[in-house]
Amino acid sequence: MTTKKTGKLASGLIDKAVIDVGSNSVRLVIFRTQETFFQPIFNEKVLAGLGRGVAQSGKLNPEGAVAAMAALKRYKRIIKARGISTILAVATAAVRNAEDGPDFIKEVKKETGLHIKIIKGEEEARLSALGVIAGAQDAMGVIGDLGGSSLELVPVGKGRVKRGISLPLGPLAMRAGDDMDIKNMTARIDIALDEASAQISTRAQGSFYAVGGAWRSLALVNMALRGHPLRVLHNYRISRDEAFELVHLVSTQSAQSLAKTPGLSSRRAPLLPYAALLLERILQRQFFDSVTISGYGLREGLLYEQLGSKARAVHPVLAGVKALAQQNWSSSRFGREVQRWLEPVQDVLCSPFGEKQTQLLVAAACRLADIGARLHPDHRAQIAFDIVLFAPFAGLTHEERVALALCIFYRYGGDAEPPRGGLVGHLLGKKQKEWAYGLGTSLRCAAAVSGRTAKLLKRTHVHRQDDHLCLVARDDAQELLTARAQKRLQAMAEALGLNAEAPKP
Repeated sequence: MTTKKTGKLASGLIDKAVIDVGSNSVRLVIFRTQETFFQPIFNEKVLAGLGRGVAQSGKLNPEGAVAAMAALKRYKRIIKARGISTILAVATAAVRNAEDGPDFIKEVKKETGLHIKIIKGEEEARLSALGVIAGAQDAMGVIGDLGGSSLELVPVGKGRVKRGISLPLGPLAMRAGDDMDIKNMTARIDIALDEASAQISTRAQGSFYAVGGAWRSLALVNMALRGHPLRVLHNYRISRDEAFELVHLVSTQSAQSLAKTPGLSSRRAPLLPYAALLLERILQRQFFDSVTISGYGLREGLLYEQLGSKARAVHPVLAGVKALAQQNWSSSRFGREVQRWLEPVQDVLCSPFGEKQTQLLVAAACRLADIGARLHPDHRAQIAFDIVLFAPFAGLTHEERVALALCIFYRYGGDAEPPRGGLVGHLLGKKQKEWAYGLGTSLRCAAAVSGRTAKLLKRTHVHRQDDHLCLVARDDAQELLTARAQKRLQAMAEALGLNAEAPKP
């Protein structure tokens, strides 16, 4: 695993390459990064199957080794062509457990120049946990990263990673498939989980953070089953009761039936009954209140580990909106000034997500207040809504993500609700929608008053006086109080349940 100084892009973002040599796949992901923002901009994998048969033969699958070497040669050329100088490369369970694993890594170094680090099971568990924390700083519970050959279990809480364990419970190691003996497989799983009593004690609380493609595929099945309208897997939460219903359903379905699930890879379908059985045995042992799907894991953990304490402290939502604004030529300075401008009236807005998280969403919305500057004016509200809704940043629940997107929709004058199949009505309650409308309309007013510039916004002041919303400007900036600005102030006041008051232009 090697790290060199990287060159920054014009926006201040940095591209880094992560290579993950796993038991089932060999993957290259190129991330565009800044602080705790990790955006995959290139993602390619080869299903080499290096770990197939390792448990029986003690050696890497020969055909898989050939496929993996070819993939790694290609990845090195891609990285070089893109001018990326930071490469983080690791090999996990299959290479770690195979007798010829070290020889394979030496051959890779000789053929490609890549330095690939074989990481121990405990290290793999720690890195996976760091990845989850990078995308959910308040994670509390146990992280379970299911790979081809192993399952890593790590307790987390208050931003800290406790000692984890790696168990040989991956589907390749267990030889899972359509014809598996459920009774025998259950017994083998339970014996292995007995070793993890310290990691999954029966009294532990919180959520089970599921990492890995097999469990993401289970989430897709649950989304289809529940009619969940937002196909974003990261931070998708499944209640404990729903999880038991899900694993029971999957265990009774054929691979052909499961493969019909929208977005599900046909290659994953045969392994889903095993993934469901494993999840069920874990849930039976510990009273997790939910299962939370994490799109972050080992690869993001490698990136997070490289950060200094100052960068780690940046909330992933704020890092994400900062990067998103930069990539859309939006002024971060204006966003910060909007947040300051709105402080005197923030008490009028409700806190539908709890005070701390609502403040975070307000800060994020303000930094996105100019996100639609270069979009087509006829479609700006809808496009801006979609950009925020599907933005590649972490740290938000599905409800918070929709509320933030809806706020930006109203910032650009969107009518009623965006036309997306009842998404808003399905995920947000009345108070949450009112919050989005109130804040979005306030952002719209700030933009109209200042011409979307921080310098001019500083010359005005908005505050609440009894049931009136008052807008004032410095003596040398009275020209900012236009009829258009007053119209936006009136809309803002109505959205906040107040009366507008401003000098006549």
